[in-house]
Amino acid sequence: MVIMKFNNMEKDQLFIMHVVIDLIYMILGSFLISIGTNWFLLPYKMTTGGASGVATIFYYIFNVPMGLTIIFINIPLFIFSIIKLGIKFNLKTIFTTIILALFFEIFKDGVFIKFGGLDMFTSCVFGGIIVGLGLALVFKAGASSGGSDLLAQLIYKLTKAQSVSKVLLIIEFFIISAIIIVFKDINVGLYSIIAMAISTKVVNVVFEGIYYTKVVTIITNKSDKVIPAILNDLKRGATVTNSVGAHSKKQITTITCIITTPQIAKLKELIRENDSKALMYITTVNEAIGTGFKDIN
Repeated sequence: MVIMKFNNMEKDQLFIMHVVIDLIYMILGSFLISIGTNWFLLPYKMTTGGASGVATIFYYIFNVPMGLTIIFINIPLFIFSIIKLGIKFNLKTIFTTIILALFFEIFKDGVFIKFGGLDMFTSCVFGGIIVGLGLALVFKAGASSGGSDLLAQLIYKLTKAQSVSKVLLIIEFFIISAIIIVFKDINVGLYSIIAMAISTKVVNVVFEGIYYTKVVTIITNKSDKVIPAILNDLKRGATVTNSVGAHSKKQITTITCIITTPQIAKLKELIRENDSKALMYITTVNEAIGTGFKDIN
């Protein structure tokens, strides 16, 4: 009885520690995204896409605060996503979006420090790097910054789209095109593409190395809990193999699934919740082709 209480206390402490770490990642990540955008990209009307791209247009055309636009863009997305995917799936992203919107207003260029005199290319590069670092931290917490990321996930879940990345690419294409049309300056659009490419690369490198796709193998005694979590919460398929432990001689289940880099944090959380004693190892693949990933054509 005492041992069970001790184990429960230990689990509670680990849970609290993970919650605190995720909060730090989300807050620090939102801070970096806000300063990367406000201090480096926004003065030149550049963007890394997403809701901040739309907010940039509204900021210059209608003088609407960046944070306010981001909130208004995400409200209908959150409502629809909660209806379709549930509150648990959206909780961290809602928190991150609110913090990000606040930081956009708190850390405006010139409030604490003035980044004057930087040329457009330097601002583009460093803005992309800082935003990428921020996004990587947000992804590590199992969240996203909302906007186009959330919209792409919704479209992917509700349509026959082949992959989230393709849907996201189409959304970002329209946002960058809108930037060029509204500001009548192709240089702004081209530099925005460079900034977006840099931030995406930084996310991939900082988060889990230089590759994007991972193969995860999970060995568990609680497949009845782990498999539904992967299918329902992570929205990924899996291959299941019944195995026998060489040492224990007991029946175990080996689960193999292919996921994208931002999903690793979410998968770790699901394994922690459903079988903390499971063995999980992650390997890198150069390319994943098929349903949910790249088209074989």
